[in-house]
Amino acid sequence: MSLVKLEGELLKVKENISKVVEVNKEFEKILGEMKILKSRAMASSSAKETIAKELKDNEIIDLFSSVEQDFEKIRKQMMQQSVEKEMISDFIESLRTKKTFSFEDTGKAILFLESAIDALDSSHISARPEYIGSMDLGEVAIELGLHKQGSGIIIEKERFSEALASMFNKSMLRNVVFETDNSKLTLKTGREVVVETSNVNIRKLSRIAK
Repeated sequence: MSLVKLEGELLKVKENISKVVEVNKEFEKILGEMKILKSRAMASSSAKETIAKELKDNEIIDLFSSVEQDFEKIRKQMMQQSVEKEMISDFIESLRTKKTFSFEDTGKAILFLESAIDALDSSHISARPEYIGSMDLGEVAIELGLHKQGSGIIIEKERFSEALASMFNKSMLRNVVFETDNSKLTLKTGREVVVETSNVNIRKLSRIAK
């Protein structure tokens, strides 16, 4: 299978996962209703007999048993796949040089950026808008006395936190690219950071993000 076809198959699986999630939600509702039915039947022998007669006239019992069997088949298949999936996941992660990190809020994204820059151990960081003309970091350069480069700025590692705070106060922490000599970190929505770097660094930053 070519890589293009493999990508297509993965996209197809991803699209179908939402259907699986929806089916699971629907089955949870059914289980809730069945619990209520069970409680009613356990209330008295006459209630149980009445419910049994009602169920005799429809396919609920056969349908429930069939669905239950289908779920069990899926569960067994997933158990069989789990060991192999873990081995493949380890292999895939060993090739990764780009990863998206998502956080609950901008504050946690900022903490991650600070820790990441510290771990990457570069003396200077360049910051620029992801999209040309979307913003100018010149205000930050003037306020902090930083070197301006086009619509971006050059930040000493020791002043990175200070620069982030200034950008945050000016509502500039969105679609900003931070680059070191070997890594690129793009703050997207204020809560999402896309990192492009070596696999060694990706693994290091993944540990930081936990």
